[in-house]
Amino acid sequence: MSIPQKVLQELQAIVSYGSTDDNWMVVKKCLLLSLPSPLRKKFSTRHPKTKRQSINEFEAQLIDIYEDMTGITLRLKNE
Repeated sequence: MSIPQKVLQELQAIVSYGSTDDNWMVVKKCLLLSLPSPLRKKFSTRHPKTKRQSINEFEAQLIDIYEDMTGITLRLKNE
């Protein structure tokens, strides 16, 4: 699965802020606020009954790219 250029640009902007937080949800929220609706649809949603977050393949790739850029491994809060 390829990552759209706009998503990579926004991820780079987040990295440039210099945050050292390792919480995936913080980065995900920043991305969702800055991306148009068609790109936001690529992200996972919470489980309807348990309300737990999960990571889909698209997000796993973004986490790997973020780690390559910063050296910080992003994690879900409950893991």
